Amino acid sequence: MPEQPKVIRKRIKSVSSTKKITRTMEMVATAKLKSAQQRVASSGPYLESLRQLMAEIGASGVDVSKWPHFEVRPGNRTLLFVITANRGLCGSFNTNLVRLGRDTYRAKVADGHDVRLFVAGKKGNSALRFQGFEPERVYIDQLSDRPTPDDAEYFINELMTPFLENEVDEVLVVYPHWESLGRQPATLLRLLPIAPEGITASSGPAPLFEPSAELILDKLLPLYGRQIMYSVLAEAVASEQVARRIAMKLASDNASDMVNLLTRQYNRARQALITKEIAEILGGSEALKE
Repeated sequence: MPEQPKVIRKRIKSVSSTKKITRTMEMVATAKLKSAQQRVASSGPYLESLRQLMAEIGASGVDVSKWPHFEVRPGNRTLLFVITANRGLCGSFNTNLVRLGRDTYRAKVADGHDVRLFVAGKKGNSALRFQGFEPERVYIDQLSDRPTPDDAEYFINELMTPFLENEVDEVLVVYPHWESLGRQPATLLRLLPIAPEGITASSGPAPLFEPSAELILDKLLPLYGRQIMYSVLAEAVASEQVARRIAMKLASDNASDMVNLLTRQYNRARQALITKEIAEILGGSEALKE
């Protein structure tokens, strides 16, 4: 039996209300994305300059073994930090991060590593606990939509302290790496020990440093760690807003298609009801004539 026009009209109203919500969320995500992109763009050149300076200091012959940040240890103690979001409605954003964190954890355990799991974000915490993992530390309120250098300082201290105190041998971070507006893959970053890859010092004679390269490196290491963490947090926020904007746009488009479909169904049902009523009136009129 076809649906009554009144029922279809209620469904159209319900879908239209949902479309208003998804459209609003899309606009909010777009507005937040603009400022998040600016943070990502502004942090990139500074981080690149720090990496280049560290590469030049390394090329100058400084013995980096004096600093535990560079120490490559033969042990099998790993700290895994998974960064997700506090909110959902952003497509597969959280799912991809949780999947990479889960697979990395299991791979390390299979290799005989003792893994400590830190999780940032309400969604990642609930998903990993549902899958049987027990995070040692969970950061929810500390995760901000507008990360600051102070936030980066807090997280880098949380991750660096176990390494410097020889509690772990490496620190890995799972986060969404910002490559472009259309691509932010879940990425595994080795935060510690520090070993910048793919960075070469400038050609020509080795630079001279004043004050000494050792003194510069002492000041540079805290800045380097904080800037890496700030870039990770900024890219995570920007990637979340991109994913939410896309998800809400798709939801709004689907709602529009559904409203169009229901409107056609409503018109057909109303026309059928009118035709039925006319036929009943004509039938009653013919019966009275007889």
